[in-house]
Amino acid sequence: MDTAEARLWLDREWVDALKANVMSPDEEIDALANSNTIAIRYALVTQLLGKIADPSRSLFAVQQSAPMEGAWDARSFSTAVVVPWVADNQHVLGTSAEPYASKPLRRPRLEYEMLDVKDKKGWRRLVTLFGKLEQAEHTNVVATFRLVLASLVRRLSTQTFGYTVPQRVSLPRVQLILDRFLATPSGGLRPLAVTAALLRTVGRAFTIFSRVESQGLNEADAVGGMPGDILCFAYNETERICLVVEVKDLDLTIAHVRASSSKAKQADEGLTSLLFAVPGVAEADQEEIRNLVRREWASGLNIYTSSIRSLIDALFVLLDEVWRVRLLRAIGDELDERQNQAARKAWHDVLLETEGSDA
Repeated sequence: MDTAEARLWLDREWVDALKANVMSPDEEIDALANSNTIAIRYALVTQLLGKIADPSRSLFAVQQSAPMEGAWDARSFSTAVVVPWVADNQHVLGTSAEPYASKPLRRPRLEYEMLDVKDKKGWRRLVTLFGKLEQAEHTNVVATFRLVLASLVRRLSTQTFGYTVPQRVSLPRVQLILDRFLATPSGGLRPLAVTAALLRTVGRAFTIFSRVESQGLNEADAVGGMPGDILCFAYNETERICLVVEVKDLDLTIAHVRASSSKAKQADEGLTSLLFAVPGVAEADQEEIRNLVRREWASGLNIYTSSIRSLIDALFVLLDEVWRVRLLRAIGDELDERQNQAARKAWHDVLLETEGSDA
């Protein structure tokens, strides 16, 4: 692979690593990916990726002039591929623009004993890893690199994303941002995070909810003791549940309504409102759903359906524009809390992509 192809390959692998979101630690790899020495972190990624791009390269070679088989220019490769990739991904390795200009990497090749470096233990650990892989099958090098990316995902989870939330934002731009963010299937994670943030923001703005609780994406309601995905508690002395919200990223079906209404009534006899935040209602089930909603209303339960877009249109025209900014910040906070790195990166990217769309 040339440098452009290596970057494309790295981007694809990073997306896969973000989606996998592996949080189980790997002691050997994590020690290198989280090294206090920034040059070690960059060398870990650069040398491995360079060898994946061209298996004839040596993991130990740093400069083309190195008197060894497989010598290559790791500094240029890092500058062309790794440094810009790091800049595009929350500086996950650090903010150095020229990591190979640092003293430990200004040498022809890496050695087990490098007497002029400060973190001797860290460099020995890195060179030891390279020694295991230098003559290994290409698939083993790729597998190790994927472990490195998984470790960087874990590293990213400890960092705060710099979401570029504007000081002012129009309602059309809010809808544009959310349309783009929610367009990518996420197994329900993105609409759940957006809806939870929306209800927390609205609850504070109108002083109607004392608190809003939401469950984890893969947590069954019964296990969590929750009658729905999101619970809104009334802003009064009793703090009873006043609204249960079920979030779906598919059209609502009669089966959804039956199961959720039954669950909501069993959980709290005083509950009167159930909201489905859904893209739409399945056409084949519309009449059945209308009949069930009428029956449930007669028994004391109000059932509503609305898209996230419709909720925002209806609510935010009544609020000062500052609440739009607060909503975008609340969505970022919700995603940070859920620690899904793919969704956090997607939110970061969508905010950047839509800059200037208010003009």
